[in-house]
Amino acid sequence: MTDVTSPGRKPVILVVEDQPDERFLAATLLEESGFTVIEAETAEGALAILNDRGDEVSVVFSDVRTPGPIGGFELARIIGVTWPRVRVLLTSGDAGDQPSDLRVSATFIPKPWRAEDILAWVEQAAGRPAGSGSGPSVIGPGGTLIPHSPEP
Repeated sequence: MTDVTSPGRKPVILVVEDQPDERFLAATLLEESGFTVIEAETAEGALAILNDRGDEVSVVFSDVRTPGPIGGFELARIIGVTWPRVRVLLTSGDAGDQPSDLRVSATFIPKPWRAEDILAWVEQAAGRPAGSGSGPSVIGPGGTLIPHSPEP
């Protein structure tokens, strides 16, 4: 397996968003911050990319609502089982997509998100060693990380 955090190697971030403007914004923000970005419009597209390049990807940044049969929460579950070292950041602008739905080791940030919050989280996640996840969490006001414990 390739060490994605090797010195001199840019971390690879997979952005999953069906809205072209939002996908472009996120990809540009991350590329300008020194990350290599791969884009996918759907969760199925993201899984195809991970099947081919999963050893390169450090972080998946995905909308919760993506077209097709697989949404962001299910994508995060699949990633957690199949590529456990890949960190997942989920986002949504729909008030119905509550962090209480987050039962996987992922982080949730509501839309509209702030660029500095996304960058801080991705930089930390991309440099984090495999298996160091502390479980689900939510990015709250001012970019603070709020641990989230699922309901029993």
